[in-house]
Amino acid sequence: MFTKKLGLTAGSVLTMVALLAGCGSANSSSSGGTGSSNGTTAGSNTGAPATTGSKTVNIGYITWDEDVAATYLWKNLLEQKGYTVNLQQLEPGMLFAGLSKNNLNLFFDTWLPVTHKQYMDRYGADLTNLGQWYDGKTQEGFVVPTYMKNVNSISDLSKISNQIQGKITGIEAGAGETGAAQQALKTYNLPETLQTSSTPAMLTALQKAYEQKQPIVVTLWSPHWAFAKYDLKYLKDPKAAFGTGEHIQTEANKDWASSNPTVAGWIKKFKLNQSQLGTLEEDINQASSKDAGVQKWIKDNQTLVNSWLS
Repeated sequence: MFTKKLGLTAGSVLTMVALLAGCGSANSSSSGGTGSSNGTTAGSNTGAPATTGSKTVNIGYITWDEDVAATYLWKNLLEQKGYTVNLQQLEPGMLFAGLSKNNLNLFFDTWLPVTHKQYMDRYGADLTNLGQWYDGKTQEGFVVPTYMKNVNSISDLSKISNQIQGKITGIEAGAGETGAAQQALKTYNLPETLQTSSTPAMLTALQKAYEQKQPIVVTLWSPHWAFAKYDLKYLKDPKAAFGTGEHIQTEANKDWASSNPTVAGWIKKFKLNQSQLGTLEEDINQASSKDAGVQKWIKDNQTLVNSWLS
């Protein structure tokens, strides 16, 4: 079971419940032609179902790096084709509810068979799969730089405890991956402790150690831009303490996909491998805005983009 994405806090669940109780349908935020730099815009009630052959596309997204990247990529590609694209950031429950009602048309980051199963069980009859766009399975685990050549398995960590000051650098305490990492330490009977902090703090520690070629062990997952920026490797997990991976696919409202076969057909051709997705995420991170980062990536990968839109 893949666990990182299941780490919802109690507050976020209560927020989702409150939103569901207060709204009959999802509101879609118009992103216009340039979009916002932080991915959120003021809410406007543009959630009416799209008509046949609509030139407006409503996309729901969650603030996971790969979803932000895919969403803003297609926002820019569709705008180049003359479409108006509205983006709405929502919790998963609200998002799938809006998708089922055709208030939202697309969601690029459905993780299956585990993470979003409850929503697919509830709303799947009104949705259609437009394809697995991430070319690979998701993964999570303990990760080290490849220059740590003598560390290849989780069990090897017992040999280097002194080198890493007896700690593994983790992310948020409430994240699902944190629980999996703690269980892995027990499963492999390791002496290290898991130091929880935040995802940005973990990535900062990784960058600092990497630049100095110092030993470090972090909790990380794929897809993630860090694998494009650094030479990293997962430690082998023969006891499957972190479980098995999932796949990522695009879900669309069934009626919308039927009425908009051109756009649906383009998205069915959409494929990115880990390296391509990583560079897209990295371009977004380094640019002045998400749209600017995406536009740079499109320019650098025009042949690939053209293969989807042909």
